[in-house]
Amino acid sequence: MDTLHSVRELSVEEKLKAVFAKTFSLPVSSVSSDLSMENCSQWTSLEHFNLITTIEATFGVRFRSDRIPDLVSFAALQQELHRQLESRS
Repeated sequence: MDTLHSVRELSVEEKLKAVFAKTFSLPVSSVSSDLSMENCSQWTSLEHFNLITTIEATFGVRFRSDRIPDLVSFAALQQELHRQLESRS
């Protein structure tokens, strides 16, 4: 099953976990709110850019460029994504 193509049926958290798993080549089960740039060796500055652009494309949101340097954990990205999605409603 292609992770990113099957995300439509999933919750926002599940979709976000799938994006993290795909970006960092991790099993979805290892993606949790504790995951961060500090504890994930695959999370380089280049992969951070890839992660941000993939999240934006997957969810149809756009992060402010001044916020992106602070979005270096699953929890921070999840919180910002929810804020973005709620502001569209």
